Amino acid sequence: MKLLKRIGIIDIGSNSIRLVVFDGPKRSPLYLYNEKVFFKLGMQSFGGKPFDTNTIEAVLRIINRYVAICRNMETSKIIMFGTSALREASNSAVLVELIRKKTNIDVDVISGEKEALYAAQGILLGFPNAEGVICDLGGNSVEFANIRKGLVSDCNSALLGPISIKKLGKKFVGLDSYIRSELLRVINVKSVKDKPIFLIGGSWRAIAKIHMQRTKYPLKIIQGYKVESKKLKKTLEFIQDSSFLNKYDEMNISSERLELLPESARLLEIIIDELQINASTFSSFGVREGLIYQNLGDAEKKKDPLIEAAKFFEKKEARFPKMSKYTYKWISPLYKDLPRKTKRLISAACKLHDVAWIAHPDYKMEMCLELVTRSNISGLSHKERVFLAMILLFRHKAKPEKVFNTKLFRIVSKKKRKIAFVIGKGLRLASTFFGEKNLFDKIDFRLRAQQVDLCFKSKIDFINGEVVERRVQELNKALNSYVTENVEKKSF
Repeated sequence: MKLLKRIGIIDIGSNSIRLVVFDGPKRSPLYLYNEKVFFKLGMQSFGGKPFDTNTIEAVLRIINRYVAICRNMETSKIIMFGTSALREASNSAVLVELIRKKTNIDVDVISGEKEALYAAQGILLGFPNAEGVICDLGGNSVEFANIRKGLVSDCNSALLGPISIKKLGKKFVGLDSYIRSELLRVINVKSVKDKPIFLIGGSWRAIAKIHMQRTKYPLKIIQGYKVESKKLKKTLEFIQDSSFLNKYDEMNISSERLELLPESARLLEIIIDELQINASTFSSFGVREGLIYQNLGDAEKKKDPLIEAAKFFEKKEARFPKMSKYTYKWISPLYKDLPRKTKRLISAACKLHDVAWIAHPDYKMEMCLELVTRSNISGLSHKERVFLAMILLFRHKAKPEKVFNTKLFRIVSKKKRKIAFVIGKGLRLASTFFGEKNLFDKIDFRLRAQQVDLCFKSKIDFINGEVVERRVQELNKALNSYVTENVEKKSF
């Protein structure tokens, strides 16, 4: 596992200016600092117009503050880039030069094609096996690219961001036809039709958030949220309704973002129709994360972001940081016939199940739940995230009847819930023997007829006792359990 040397990335966009400081494992970086200021540069630059003096001064103040934060955090490197607004403004070179003089940092004004490339690489950072179309929506522009077998192609850009659509809407009666013609100009529809689509950008994330609220979806993390087009289009129609802004003035979405959502929703509806998209996956990873991916070596790119993150937390937080590989091997009778994808999640659980020790006993389960379901650990679908969380809950003292009947955990199948129950109890039993790594070699873990039996070798019977016997009984109960669903219960 290789670690990043702390990196600050400043993104001068058309709708906001953002600073993100990355730290932690290279293949699965952590967000050490994340701040944005809404600033509609795209409103001024549309059509090649210049930035006025007040705008330039305001941008410089924001940038100076961000650079000071990075330097106080002792970042090894500060990367600054600009997108559509800086591409379009007639005097952007003046702003770029002033930033360089004030901060001694060059601003990379990236092309639309390069923006699409970085956005696609951001998807690969979070979803290493991703294949399909990426669509990155900024304020002024929208970028598209294809991903196939880890390679990015067909990078293109169009001035169809919500700011551009809002501006055009005042002039064009046939706005939908214009949007369709621009999409066909930059996308080879035949090559992307029916393929999965990954949606990147703040407006897409806001739409996902609204859809979650309307459908009472129990997991509030955007990364990896997948929605069927038929269901999503109902929310898109709702957002385009004239009364939408009045209904959502109290939601936890900024007014600056909300006022551009009707245009964003219209664009997405047209994209879904034109490309015949069956389902959309929302991503919180994009251009900034793509810059991290760009600087990874080939060997690092091939690593699993979930496993790398789990290794990081194990090394940093676990009391017994070298025990996971012995644990994984020892409990193998419980999972040996399961699919490879499930074994991957069990491997991650073995690395993560001892990281909540610092919490009060009454809150260890909540800490495990937070770590998996509300952090930016990548390489997980929502179902995988919930399955992993269930294993960690059962590793502690979670009651199965309460977990199984909680809406969040019904995202996964009954079969997967039982597997999580069994593996969690297997980890709970294994943790009893963390005194030394060789101990597992002296205890035979036997599984016969859905019953676990332990055989102690080499005169180590003294290890056996009430705690071990109780945890063996818990595991056997899990192996013979039947998952039922009743009224939802809140606590675990």
